[in-house]
Amino acid sequence: MSLSRKRKRELNKLRSQAEVLLDEQREILGHAGVLAQEAGRQAKHLGNEVVVPRVNDAIEGVRPKIDRGIDTARRAQANARLLVAPLLASALASTIRGLERMDNSDAARQVQAFGVQQGLIQAPKKKRSTFGRVLAIGAGVAAAGAIGYTLWQAFRSDDELWVAPEDRD
Repeated sequence: MSLSRKRKRELNKLRSQAEVLLDEQREILGHAGVLAQEAGRQAKHLGNEVVVPRVNDAIEGVRPKIDRGIDTARRAQANARLLVAPLLASALASTIRGLERMDNSDAARQVQAFGVQQGLIQAPKKKRSTFGRVLAIGAGVAAAGAIGYTLWQAFRSDDELWVAPEDRD
């Protein structure tokens, strides 16, 4: 398809006008970007100078009410815990005993761990083998041995006290 010279000139003229328009738009967009940056900077300064002090004043005005509300909620929580904790501890203890009677030791351990974790019941104290305990057991065994030896010595057959007296007639 061939174009006439007139159409080619018109297309070239149109193309050059479009390029000029694009250059002008790029320049305008550049100016708009600079303007937007400056507007953002001014908005930040305005916020720091006007908005932040007003918000801080409003917060300071409301803070005592919020603090009183928090204190009230904490007192209510403490009172509720004082009232409910013994009931829950009793219920957990009876549940643990019931599970142990049913030979369900796994469930009993899980319920007990939950109660200990929540601070409702105390963990059972583990019996430890201490030196004092071992010493006491050793002393008891030694005492039992000494008593046995004493009884054996007292009731021996070759002892003169137990020999039957001879009839002397």
